[in-house]
Amino acid sequence: MTYDRIPRLLAVDDDPDSAELIVRVAERCGYEAFATSDSRGVVSLTKALDPDILTVDICMPNIDAVELFHLLSEAGINAQILIVSGQDETVLEDTRQIALKLGLKVPYTQQKPLDFQRLREMFVAPEVQAAC
Repeated sequence: MTYDRIPRLLAVDDDPDSAELIVRVAERCGYEAFATSDSRGVVSLTKALDPDILTVDICMPNIDAVELFHLLSEAGINAQILIVSGQDETVLEDTRQIALKLGLKVPYTQQKPLDFQRLREMFVAPEVQAAC
């Protein structure tokens, strides 16, 4: 990824502590990072922040990841998506395939508990690699 500004990340997780943990890792990798636990406002927040990466938990109240992916696709969101969940790897991959069929970019999934080294590797862009 090549950025003409500091890369941005939005972490979407109904567990605020999990979202903030992802934000801290992203910030150490040079990102301007934000967290939300309100899945209902994600599309509006994504449009406002224009993040390069979205991390999305699969199971959230009010709206699950699949429903959110439909909304993001309809809104023309172009961010890379990292699916993060405590669900089985098969569920993560099935959810990823649904998002891909909707035209979203979902290069990564990661099962909780988080592997911080792998998470950092996912976040690294050439401009911020040394900082991570």
